[in-house]
Amino acid sequence: MLKRKVLASLFAGCLSMVMISCSKQADIAEPTTDPELVAALDSAEVMFTSPTGEKIIKRILNDVLNEKNLALKIRGLRITSAVLLSGSNVSSLAQLDSAVSFVRQAESLALTAGDSLEWALCTIQFFRYKNLKREWDFEKHKIGSKAVLLIALKIIEQKKLTDGLSFGYRTLARSMFIDKERITDVLNYELLSLQYNDSAKYPTLRARICNDIAIKYTESFNQQETGKRFFLRAIEILKHSDDTLHYARALANLADPMKDIPEAIRYYRQAMQVLKSGTLPLEEAWVCFEMALRFQRINQYDSAIFYLRKSNQKLFASPGDHHKEMLYREARLARSFAGIGQISRARWLIVNREQIFNESDGFVFNLTPELTDRVEACEALGDLEGLIEAQRRLMVLQDSMYSSDQFIEVGKTENLYKLKLKIQELNNLQVTSSLKAIAANRETSIRFLLLGVIGITTLGLLLVRMLLMKQKRLSAYLTQQNETIELQRVNLEKGLQELQRSQAHILTSEKMAMLGQFTAGVAHELNNPLNFVSGGVSVLEEAVEEAGLEAINELQILRDIRNGVDLAMNIVKSLRVFSNPRSEIGFDSHSDIAECINASLLVLQSKIRATNIRVLADFQDYIVIGHSGQVCQVFINLIDNAIHAVKDLSAERRTIQILARKTGSNVLIDFTDQGHGIPESIRLNLFRAFFTTKPAGQGIGLGLFICNTILQGIGGAITFISEPDRGTTFTVQMARPKQ
Repeated sequence: MLKRKVLASLFAGCLSMVMISCSKQADIAEPTTDPELVAALDSAEVMFTSPTGEKIIKRILNDVLNEKNLALKIRGLRITSAVLLSGSNVSSLAQLDSAVSFVRQAESLALTAGDSLEWALCTIQFFRYKNLKREWDFEKHKIGSKAVLLIALKIIEQKKLTDGLSFGYRTLARSMFIDKERITDVLNYELLSLQYNDSAKYPTLRARICNDIAIKYTESFNQQETGKRFFLRAIEILKHSDDTLHYARALANLADPMKDIPEAIRYYRQAMQVLKSGTLPLEEAWVCFEMALRFQRINQYDSAIFYLRKSNQKLFASPGDHHKEMLYREARLARSFAGIGQISRARWLIVNREQIFNESDGFVFNLTPELTDRVEACEALGDLEGLIEAQRRLMVLQDSMYSSDQFIEVGKTENLYKLKLKIQELNNLQVTSSLKAIAANRETSIRFLLLGVIGITTLGLLLVRMLLMKQKRLSAYLTQQNETIELQRVNLEKGLQELQRSQAHILTSEKMAMLGQFTAGVAHELNNPLNFVSGGVSVLEEAVEEAGLEAINELQILRDIRNGVDLAMNIVKSLRVFSNPRSEIGFDSHSDIAECINASLLVLQSKIRATNIRVLADFQDYIVIGHSGQVCQVFINLIDNAIHAVKDLSAERRTIQILARKTGSNVLIDFTDQGHGIPESIRLNLFRAFFTTKPAGQGIGLGLFICNTILQGIGGAITFISEPDRGTTFTVQMARPKQ
């Protein structure tokens, strides 16, 4: 963070010097301006989001490129870029690049002319271009540092240009939202953009800002009413404009989070009315499909199928091959096909959607709603095996690293359905037995009918009583068996959880107790002979000092021995940190962060020296909850991994940084290396037991697993951030004791 601020300051200083020097060179009188060109640019700047703005730019583009007045040419190039970036026909990387070429040329001319305001406006245009490339998935990497954009905003603020501030803050908000930075700051920048917007000059832009703010409130902050108010403001503005696309999107966005399905369908119908011209078939297809999903939620399957087919008709009429996407949409509405009696088609969709996923390369979809719809479809079809598989995949999607609790939950689901099948079999057997008994009783009744009405009536009453008693006993027996099975299942679950917690606690306690006893014993045994050596050296030093200059070499030897003894005593002292006789392992244990870091560095000192690694440490005496032996074990593992990451790098990159800081009731300790980073393919397995990337014989894959286990046991946590070829930072969070 400090480096970024320094670089931003240097860049701002250099930019100011360039602006001043260039402005001195630009004192030559500019040619006179063309009033008609100025008027055309004013109109294009106001209508830059409409087709009219595109027509104006196409008409005056040659005049802009050949303009002799430098200030007017810079403005013309910038406005041309803005119109092209906001035009309705922008849909490819080549078109985006042609737009950015104009803003690059304008930026260069602004630097030459020393015009800081035009440079700042061009910078905002360039960031809009980067945002569009990220939104359309032309680029995978981050947009880049926002330092230049913040400098541009500062210049525009000094010039008090409210229109530029509105565009700039909206660009900054969209940049941060794409990179998934702090959503609160994103919302604040959107609100600032709305504050600086000139509603009379740019009403359509104001509507788009309101729409974006509404999406943040509903999706990120779950404030539905506030979001609805901003949606309605956007809709009211767009209602009186010719921006059909964003008017329809605002109506659909308003309907999307609504829990009231009929009201949501009403807004979707309004969006369909706006799109009825047929010039935007993909948007119509999307709205129809969302309506189909809403009708399915309220079990109106005929309407759901109707709008699904209408959506696919729009897709078929639009350019491109949408066959797979059409099949995918039908697969999400498999429950509706089952609801109207097309069972075989619903089963076919469920079976074939896996092939759709494997061959999917033309569209992107979210797996979570798809799997949720598959669960509902399997329930509607009674496909228990498919239901279990869909639930398992949904669980894997939510957390790719299976924990023991998740395996237990999957087992519960399977056992529950097996139990239901067994109960169903018992019920069938009971019904069969009852039918057989009734048939036998009927035969007996017919025979006894010959003996007389009284005998038949008496025997019938006895038989009915016997059947009722038998049924009652069987029901009581089944109820008792079900209660017993459920009680055993609950007891087994509780026992398993208690056993796992006890096993982990006993294992950790025993290991740390043995380590503490061992280190305490070693420290005690080494301390005695070291004290004898230290005392003997003191006596010899006094004798040598009395001998004067004749024993100067012997005195130096004794001082070297003294230094060695002091170093050994420091090592013995650090071993006491691991034993920590002050408290037992648990939440009552307290440790000093500085003491543990120093002890860990002392243990690994030989490795650090052997590889010529620099350690940059910044920490204080923070007290945290946790046994010092366990804390040292976590620190040693993280520092050792950092040594392994940088030991083979160049001298300037063989650096490890350790930073400790307080945040509220916690202490955060960062361990940063400048290694090659952690590949995306292994990040999900990083804290799994026995997973390692080291060669055979150099590690068994328990380091990070033990760190995570220890920190969870004392109420802490461990996270990491890694960038390819830039390095990795592991952050340990530990709780501070309550005062």
